[in-house]
Amino acid sequence: MQKDYLKQGQKAAIVAGSTAMLLGLAKVGIGLLSGSVVLLADAVHSIADSLSTIAVWLGLKISGKSPTKKFAYGYYKAESITALIVSALILYVGYEIVWESLRVIFKTYQLRLPLVAIGIALLDSLIIFFIGRYEIKVGKKINSQSLVADGKESQLHILSSSMVLVGLLSTYFGLGYIEGIIGILLSLFIFKVGLGSLKDSIYSLMDVSPSKEIEAKIKRILNSTAGVEGYRDLRLRKSGPFIFGQVSIKIKKFIDVTKAHEITDKIEVQTQERIPHLDSFIIHIEPFKDIRQTVVIPVSQCEGMASQVSNHFGRAEFYIFITLDKGKVKSHKFKTNPFKTRKIRAGLAAADWIAKEKPDVLIAKEMGAISLHTLRDNLIEVHKTEGGTAKEIIKQFLEDKLERLEEPTRKK
Repeated sequence: MQKDYLKQGQKAAIVAGSTAMLLGLAKVGIGLLSGSVVLLADAVHSIADSLSTIAVWLGLKISGKSPTKKFAYGYYKAESITALIVSALILYVGYEIVWESLRVIFKTYQLRLPLVAIGIALLDSLIIFFIGRYEIKVGKKINSQSLVADGKESQLHILSSSMVLVGLLSTYFGLGYIEGIIGILLSLFIFKVGLGSLKDSIYSLMDVSPSKEIEAKIKRILNSTAGVEGYRDLRLRKSGPFIFGQVSIKIKKFIDVTKAHEITDKIEVQTQERIPHLDSFIIHIEPFKDIRQTVVIPVSQCEGMASQVSNHFGRAEFYIFITLDKGKVKSHKFKTNPFKTRKIRAGLAAADWIAKEKPDVLIAKEMGAISLHTLRDNLIEVHKTEGGTAKEIIKQFLEDKLERLEEPTRKK
């Protein structure tokens, strides 16, 4: 995928660079024939554009090289270095236009072949403008800073070409100083684009986070992924047109390696789908210890924390939902088991119903295979108790004296 993006960028750079070079050479010839100083200056501008576009192509070409032992993260930053060079060239072109404009203000000359000179200036401005649009479109698609920067500079060429047209017309009518004044004003726009591109390329080389929007997308994925109880140290950085990232996620300590791998795979798939330019996203796993938990116990009566645990999970009379906060009982509530009289698979129905409440832990005396797997698939930790009241069982749980249930207590 990454190489396909880079090839698209290389193609756009070749088209833009070749066009700029041909137009530049044409303007050199007509500039010499017409004696137009401003047309010759614009020809130099076009040739400089073609050279900067060649630099863009070279940067994208180098970025497409496969990683090596020495460059384990690839050569993507070559594209950012190219963007930096293009930005410097944009600023230089702005400087040249200012300097040429000052010269034109204080210098007059005779224009030959005015219609030919005006025609090539008009044709050049239109072609380069649409070439710039093409570069920006491809650059945004592949997330290439250098191609977007070069495209913006190409679109700004219509400003310098407008200056050329106005200059040629004003010189034709003996008002050459107007060309110089307009050139100085237009150079300010070029400086703005150059400085903006320079800032973006420097930020990329310094591993700045790509955008708050991309961060928000990844946070939404993490917050919505079942099994992720929290995360920290989300870091993103740009390297050329691509994005690299890492995060530490917290999952419940009872979750096995296979399930943990499924969770990370799900995150990776979603991030790649929603952020196409994400090259690598490293996920570290850490155990999560709940400060606040909801514990469910099947009980045979509603007598508060003195309620006795039921001998059966699926056919218990009630379930007590106990909220723990920092190791202390904060509150509790009872819910009647709607499946206690169900003839078949009462345990499965009860497990599904409890899972919708999203508790953290369930403690029971016995548990069948289907019920156990249903609860564990919903990331509910299951413990076994030998009996007692809800208060006694919670005390044993907090003291880590209850066995975590890995296998069903009965086959049927």
